[in-house]
Amino acid sequence: MKKIILLITSLAFVSAYTQVGINTANPQGIFHVDGSRDNAVTGVSTALQQSNDFVVTSNGSVGIGTNTPNASAILDINVDGLPSGNKKGFLGPKVALTSQTDQVTIPSPATGLLVYNLGTGGLTYNGYVFWNGTEWRTFNNGSLAPGTLGSITCNAITLSPSTYTAGVPFTGAMNVPYTGGNGGVYPAQTIGPVNGLTATLSAGNFNSGSGTLSYTISGTPTVTSPVSTTFPLTIGGQTCSATIGAGDGISPGDLVFYHSSIPRKTSSFLLSQYLTDLPVLNNTFRIDAFITSPGAFDGTGASTNMDPRLYNITASNAKVWVSEVSTHTGDSHGANLLILPNNYAQFDDGVYLTQGRNETVTFDVTTADNKWYRVYYVLRIDNKSIATGNGNGNTTSDPSTADNTLEVYISIQRLY
Repeated sequence: MKKIILLITSLAFVSAYTQVGINTANPQGIFHVDGSRDNAVTGVSTALQQSNDFVVTSNGSVGIGTNTPNASAILDINVDGLPSGNKKGFLGPKVALTSQTDQVTIPSPATGLLVYNLGTGGLTYNGYVFWNGTEWRTFNNGSLAPGTLGSITCNAITLSPSTYTAGVPFTGAMNVPYTGGNGGVYPAQTIGPVNGLTATLSAGNFNSGSGTLSYTISGTPTVTSPVSTTFPLTIGGQTCSATIGAGDGISPGDLVFYHSSIPRKTSSFLLSQYLTDLPVLNNTFRIDAFITSPGAFDGTGASTNMDPRLYNITASNAKVWVSEVSTHTGDSHGANLLILPNNYAQFDDGVYLTQGRNETVTFDVTTADNKWYRVYYVLRIDNKSIATGNGNGNTTSDPSTADNTLEVYISIQRLY
C-alpha cells in the first residue's frame, strides 16, 4: 500500500513540474505534439520541423506551426516553415446570415465574433463579417445595411481624361459626388453602352456623409468631344443624369479671370474677330460682344455701343437661361434661350460705354445640365497718348490715335 501511495505521489509531482511531449522527447512547451515525429532530439528544431507542431506554452499561448508563439498572441498560426506551393491558410466558420442584424443563425453573438458569410441566406454580402454588438459589419467596419444617399451632385460630375475621340478606344474615370450617405452598401452597376461607352461601378459602401463614387468609363466612343454623353444613374435611392465628355470646366466655387486688349477701332466689330481666346462657359458658350459704335466711347450722349452675346460653339442646339443682375436694364431677364450651332443669343438691348455712362455688365447663366455661372464683364478705352481732361474730369482722345486700346476684362464664377 505504501508503494502504491508513493507511486501516485511521484506521478503527481512529475505531472506538475514536467512537460508532456507526444511524438517528441524534446517538448518545447507544457504540451507539445510533433505531428510528423521529425523534431530534433535536442535543442531547437528547424522551421520545417516545426511546421507540423502544436505547442502550448507555460503562459497559455498556443503555437501552430511554431514552437515559440509570439508573446503578444494567445494563438500564433505560422506557415513560414511550409514550402512554397504547400502553404495553408486559416479557415473560419461559415454561415448564411439572413440580415445584417441576424441573431438567430448564431444566437446571442459575442461582440467581436468573426464568421464568413456565404451570402446565400438573405444577407447577400459574401465575405468575413464581425458582430459589433448591434449588427454584422465588414472587416473595414463598413455597414451592411442597404445604402442610401441624400443627394447626388449631378452638376459637379467630372471625367478624367475629360475628352474622347470617335473611333479611339477610351478608358477613364467618372467621379460622382454625393451627400447624405448612410455608410451602407451599394451593389455593382453596369450602365450603357451610350455613344459606345459603358459605365461600371464595383460594389462597395457609401461614406457616412459626403463622398464620391468612381465609375469606370470604357469603350470605343461613336462621338467626339465636346459632344457629350449622358448616363442615367440610379443609386442609393437617388437619380441623376450624368453628363460627361464636353471637356474640362469650372468647378463649383471657382473664380477665373480674363484680360486682354486690342487696338482701338473706328468701325463696328465683334470681339472674337480680334480675341481668339475669349472665355467659354461649360465648353459650349463663348462670351463675346459686338461693339456697335466705337466712336461713342468718347461721346457724352446716351448711346449704347456694346451688345453682350453668347455664341454656341458646338455642333448641336444648346439651351441656356440668362438673367441679368447688373443695374443696367436689359430686355431678356430670365430668358429661356435655344441657341443653334454657331449662332448667338444677344440677351441685352445694349450697354452704355460712353463718358459718364461706363457700365459694368453682370449676368447669371444656367445651362441645361444645371450649372450656374455668374459673369462679370467690363470694357474700357485706354487713351494712352492723348489724355486731356474735360470739365467733368473725363479724358478724351482722337479715336484714330494708334496706341489707344480697348481693354477687355471678364471674370466667371461657378456658383453651383
